[in-house]
Amino acid sequence: MSQLSHIQDDNQWIFYVAEAVNKASLSQPSVNWFKVEQLPSDFSITGQATGRGTTWFLRCQSNEYVLRHYKRGGAIANVSDDKFLYLGMQQTRPVKELSLLIKLQHWQLPAPKPIAGLVSRHGLTWQGDLITARIDGAQDVHNVLMQRSLSKLEWRHIGSTIVRFHQRQVFHHDLNIHNIMLDAKGQAWLIDFDKCGIKSGNRWKQANLQRLLRSLQKEANNYSNYGFKHENWRSLIEGYHSIGA
Repeated sequence: MSQLSHIQDDNQWIFYVAEAVNKASLSQPSVNWFKVEQLPSDFSITGQATGRGTTWFLRCQSNEYVLRHYKRGGAIANVSDDKFLYLGMQQTRPVKELSLLIKLQHWQLPAPKPIAGLVSRHGLTWQGDLITARIDGAQDVHNVLMQRSLSKLEWRHIGSTIVRFHQRQVFHHDLNIHNIMLDAKGQAWLIDFDKCGIKSGNRWKQANLQRLLRSLQKEANNYSNYGFKHENWRSLIEGYHSIGA
C-alpha cells in the first residue's frame, strides 16, 4: 500500500503520495500547487465549481486534478470559515482524507485517487487544502438527474457500488446525491471523503442510506422535472442487497 511522504517548509507541511506524483511525472510538490494565484507554469486552471467553497479544476501536462480548500460549515463558519483547532498533524483533515483515500485505492474502490495535501499551521490553528485526480468524464448524479432519468440498471449499479464501501466498513459522512458520480462508461464513484473513515458495526449503514434518500427527495421537491421517483430507490436498494452488506 502507498504511504504518505511529506515536505516541511516553515509552518507549512505538504503531504503527498510519491507513487502517484512520480507516475504522473509531476515535479516535487510545492506550496504553489495549492495557490491558484501562484500556480507553477506547467499548471493551468480549466474550471471551477462553487459549493461551501470553490473547487478548482487544474491541468498539468495531460492530467486533470481537483483542488479543494477545507471550509467550515454551520454557525461556526461565521466566526472562522477555514481555520481549525490544531490537535496534532495526524488529526488534520488533509492527512486523514489522504490516508483514507490510499486505503480505498488499495481496496480498488471507486474513489478519487489521492495526490497531495497542504497543512498550514498558525499557532493553535491550521488551514488546509487537498488535491486529487479528477475522475475522467464524470459528473455528479444530481446534474445527471437534472437532465434525464437513470435506468433501473444504473440505479442498481449505484446501490451495488455503495455496498462495496459498506462491506469495507467505510462510513461516508455526507452520502448525498451530489457526492456520487457517474463516468462516461457508467461506473459509479463516491467522492468527498472529508470527515469520513472506517467505522465498526452495521447499524450506521441504514442511516447512511437514509441520508442519501433524503437528499434525493429534497432535490426532487426542488425541481419539477427531476429524474427521481420512489421506484428508483427500490432499484438502488435491490442493487445494494444484490451483493449484501
